[in-house]
Amino acid sequence: MRIFARDWVGTMMQRMGMKEGEAIEHRMITNRIEAAQKQVETQNFESRKHILEYDDVMNKQREAVYGLRRQLMEGVDQKQLITEDYVSTILSNILEEHAPEKAHDSEWNLNAIFSQLYDVFGAKLNEGPDAIDAATLNRHELGESIFEKVRARYDLKEKILGAPAMRYHERIVMLSVLDGLWKDHLLAMDHLKEGIGLRSYAQQDPLVAYKKESFEMFEQMMLQFQQDTARHLFRMQIIGPDGAPIETPQQMQAAQSQRVIPDANAQNALPLQQSGAERAPVPIHNRAPSTTIDELEKEFQRKKRRELEQARAVSSAEDAAPAQRVTGEKVGRNDPCPCGSGKKYKKCHGTSA
Repeated sequence: MRIFARDWVGTMMQRMGMKEGEAIEHRMITNRIEAAQKQVETQNFESRKHILEYDDVMNKQREAVYGLRRQLMEGVDQKQLITEDYVSTILSNILEEHAPEKAHDSEWNLNAIFSQLYDVFGAKLNEGPDAIDAATLNRHELGESIFEKVRARYDLKEKILGAPAMRYHERIVMLSVLDGLWKDHLLAMDHLKEGIGLRSYAQQDPLVAYKKESFEMFEQMMLQFQQDTARHLFRMQIIGPDGAPIETPQQMQAAQSQRVIPDANAQNALPLQQSGAERAPVPIHNRAPSTTIDELEKEFQRKKRRELEQARAVSSAEDAAPAQRVTGEKVGRNDPCPCGSGKKYKKCHGTSA
């Protein structure tokens, strides 16, 4: 009544001599209370309706991200997704930016194209054995030629490492990149939601603006995810036991043949003698071939272990300290507050009940 009733209602109740907490039985006052209650329920319904509509936008994005993450956790092969969908999208964006379809060949910015290709895929296609003569190709042929060169580099890398190892690297890299970008996206969405209501002052529907801008942010996040995933996997280098990069399957076989596991009985063996002098020890590399993204994968595993330990610690703390249950007679809203302040319970400690 204090919020929704008109001023004359309070004045009339004072003139009638009604006191605080006294039962209201007049029909006019009762009708006014019912009208105020309907207005409150209508406002609460609209508020819940808007919250549901805002959450529905976020839920669709969550389903897309968690669907991809579930596939990665289940070990679904992602090679075709990376080498065809991701690579095609990245190449299309590069060509659209520096070699538009309606632009003449002389207007193409080939230096920028090859620079971005090297930044994402680590491929030097303007020089060396993989060089492409862009002057003799049209836009479609240039895109196909770049795609074939990039795909060949990825197939060679998989041939060196082996298909199982390559699938493992794909899964770990995609999970690590996706988790980091998704956390940043959730924070950005919270910031957008906090101030989206101000759009109504500009004669804009806040919900429509929220849907539009959140979709653009999600698309930007997924594009960044594709670029970061491709950059990590295509620029990954395979390092041999001696620290030199391995670029051919023959080098990989040679590196694996050099890796010898020391025998435990070798320490008890007598040293070989040759011409009265001890034979010089032959250095043997025992370290397995590695890649430049191994540290990224180890950091991802450490992060997941820390999060799991924190979740277990919080769960154990909640189980160790059960909530205290207060027993006793229930205090009425109009009864004196048990704290001894002299106020009614509903205006003292009952306000937060």
